[in-house]
Amino acid sequence: MISESVWNLGGSSTYNDVIAKTFYERERGTTVYSGRPTKWIGKVGLMYPSDYGYATSGGATTDRNTCLNTVLHNWNGSGVSDCKNNDWLLGSSAQWTITSPSLVNFHTFLVETSGRVDYLSVAVNSNLYPSIYLNPNIVIENESDGSSTNPFILN
Repeated sequence: MISESVWNLGGSSTYNDVIAKTFYERERGTTVYSGRPTKWIGKVGLMYPSDYGYATSGGATTDRNTCLNTVLHNWNGSGVSDCKNNDWLLGSSAQWTITSPSLVNFHTFLVETSGRVDYLSVAVNSNLYPSIYLNPNIVIENESDGSSTNPFILN
């Protein structure tokens, strides 16, 4: 059911001025730390910073369009709390992404519990939440929220 997919490994030279669209473009680019690959083929990877950015629905005080045009590093600000509070990928613990800064070795971007995207040494403990791509012929057979008590049924 899980597709073998191309995972883009393009990096970003900055993070404190990058919105979801810019992260998306850089993730698919060829700027990486010296000698690193730009693509990897496999079945299980990690989410991208842009996945987190695009997963918001926004809210009553900050709409989705404003969130998408707000730097992901600034999503911990009180003025844009709707962005992180209505993002289904924000977890209760920090989580690594597959994207690395292109200017720093042994670091990767992560989504902090505060809601902002930053980068940190991979030597620091943080959670890994696997990401997959399903084969295109897979169908979700039930109405579900994907929880442990109401899991998706795939066919």
